[in-house]
Amino acid sequence: MNTDHPLHTAAVQTSHRAAIDGQLRSYRRRKLRERLARQNPHRLTGEAAEILRFALIWAPYGGAPAEEVFQKFGMAPHRFVDKLWQTVEEAGYDVRITREFAAVYTTVSSRP
Repeated sequence: MNTDHPLHTAAVQTSHRAAIDGQLRSYRRRKLRERLARQNPHRLTGEAAEILRFALIWAPYGGAPAEEVFQKFGMAPHRFVDKLWQTVEEAGYDVRITREFAAVYTTVSSRP
């Protein structure tokens, strides 16, 4: 098998980049969780802590499904997102953590 072929080399490089990108995303998620665990100035408990924990678990998958949100908290997804942002704001998390959540949990400015 000729491994010097340009198409083969490009395919291998692409798969290596994809693997590295996946490892990097996993590392960043782990570091975010660790940072949140250390940086908890208000020592959140109860529902606020559960909301943050739940949001972190589902963030790598594009956010929590509506069914899971309802089953766990008994609320609609938009209400969950509102409570999440309220909790993040009250806890005073830094911009990097806020940015991580913003990529997944967006608010809808106008609701009926």
